[in-house]
Formats: sequence, structure tokens, C-alpha cells
Amino acid sequence: MPQLQFELAFQRWEDGERVRKVLHEPNRWEVHSAEEVAVTLDDLRLRILQQPHQLAGAGVNPDKLGVAAALWDGALVLAAYLVAQPRYRYLGMRCVELGAGVGLVGLALAAMGARVTITDVGKVLPLMRDNLAANGYHPARGPQEGCGWAEADALEWGKPGWMEGPVARLASGGLDLVVAADCCYIDQDGASPSTPAFVQTCAGLCGPDTRCLVAFERRAPEVRTCLLEEAKKFFKGVRRVPLGQVPRPLRLEYVDIWELTRPL
Repeated sequence: MPQLQFELAFQRWEDGERVRKVLHEPNRWEVHSAEEVAVTLDDLRLRILQQPHQLAGAGVNPDKLGVAAALWDGALVLAAYLVAQPRYRYLGMRCVELGAGVGLVGLALAAMGARVTITDVGKVLPLMRDNLAANGYHPARGPQEGCGWAEADALEWGKPGWMEGPVARLASGGLDLVVAADCCYIDQDGASPSTPAFVQTCAGLCGPDTRCLVAFERRAPEVRTCLLEEAKKFFKGVRRVPLGQVPRPLRLEYVDIWELTRPL
């Protein structure tokens, strides 16, 4: 697997001055201080708008975006893996990104020719739409023949009627690829309560030939255990993508990509 050209460029305040930073490997502590990050993945150039002031305090103020407000390493790794595959595969492909936040993975797919719907809970829609516009996807313009396209929609797994409503609507017509990065977390009780509904959502979106790729950081073994237990209830195929298939410098030991196929 050849090395991927990778760069994160942004501005941040240091000692009262605005300083331009350029990174060639992930560093969330620096990245999360920026309101805009320019992401380079080989020939793809993506603008990612963030709201760093919204990262903390979501537990106290439910209107805050929390982790959806910024770019995370799992999304970078998954985007790098997708970019490293033959590009012709994505032309006209129908894709959904779950728990998209700033929408990097979906935007990368659209830049390679896919038709993508990026989704998250309702309060994240304005930020997702800002990122779509920042990368040239304006609703008024609409999709162009032969070009990739991205749009945003609300989807909250576990909410009453979520499978019969948004999941059924997104799955109608058939999807080729479902992607998600850093959607599974552990709570203060050491459990991962939203993971079963997340996996059910993945299965509801997948037809017999749909691939589902789920990336997440290994923050706690309970999350991995819960994800795999639930995945085996809904999918015949559950396998970890070999780390060697992720291009450097985004071959991160602490990020896994799982492929789920053939829903039961």
C-alpha cells in the first residue's frame, strides 16, 4: 500500500497571534482548536468547518453539538482507506454516512463521484450544511450529470419510528455503501447503550450487496465487544479490515475499520 499524500492546514491562536499550522499526521488537540481545517488526501482538497467552542459541555447543555462539532481521527482513517481504493468504484455509487458530524467521509466520497447523504441528529444539520456549501454542494444548484453530489438529512437511531421513517426512506432504491466513523461510545456506567440501535440502523440501510464500513477508535474494550456482538446478530459477514490496507501516514494502531456485509 503506497503512502498517501496527507495534510491538515489551519490557523490557530498562539501567544496572542494567529499562526498557520500544517500537519502531516493527525493531532486532534491542535486540530480541535481551529474553526476551519483544509484536508488534503492525495488529490482531494476538502474544507472542513468546525465549531470548537461547541465541543465541551453537551452533557450540561443539550443544544451544544459536543463531539459532532469537530473532525476526529476515525473519520480521517476511513476517508484515507476509501481514497486509496480504485476511484472508478465510486462513480455513481449511492452512499449514506451515519453520525457524520462535519461530514468528512461523505464529502470525500462525493469528491470521488458518489451520490452521498450525510446524516446526524437534527441539531447537527446546520453545521453539515455549512460544510456541504463550503465544498460546493449548494441545494439550489442540485446534482450535475456525471458528478458526485452530497446532501444532508437528519437521522437519530433509537428515536421512535426511526427505522420506519428516515432509515426506510434512505434505503429505498438501494444503497451501495454505508459508512460511519466514531459513532460508538461508552457511557459513565461502562456500557455502550446506543450501539445496538446503531447496528440495527446499519442493517436496515443495507441490501444484500451493500458494504457497511464502520471505523472507531479503541477507547474502551466494552465498545468493541458490544459492536461485534450486535453486528453478528444482524450481519453474516463481520470482518476487520487489515491495518495494512490503510495507507500511511493514517495507518493508526488505535483505529479499527470493520466491514459488515450480508444483513440477516
